[in-house]
Amino acid sequence: MYKSITVATLSAVFALAAFSGYAGDMDGMHNEKAGKAAAQVHQGRGIVNKVDVEAGIVNISHEAIKSLQWPKMTMDFNVQNKSDLAAIRPGMAVEFELARQGKAYRISRIAPAKK
Repeated sequence: MYKSITVATLSAVFALAAFSGYAGDMDGMHNEKAGKAAAQVHQGRGIVNKVDVEAGIVNISHEAIKSLQWPKMTMDFNVQNKSDLAAIRPGMAVEFELARQGKAYRISRIAPAKK
């Protein structure tokens, strides 16, 4: 009787260990994919409407951003580095890069558009 309980217990322990290892691998895959999605940078172009350097916010009427499946629209964006807004003025055509941070997209780079 003790032999059958021991065998059953060991079988359960090995099954749990095997499953835990498998689940750990899946978790790693998920995190890797999430990391790639979070690190993805999207390119945008638009015209600046307003700049608030102190708050680190710029309002841009941007062209469609195909990689995000966004139509052209006007939006406020937070910028990663407020100092990037020092050379940005209303009416200026700009090129910018967006990266997801939490639930929102933040401008990681902004510069006057090249002609």
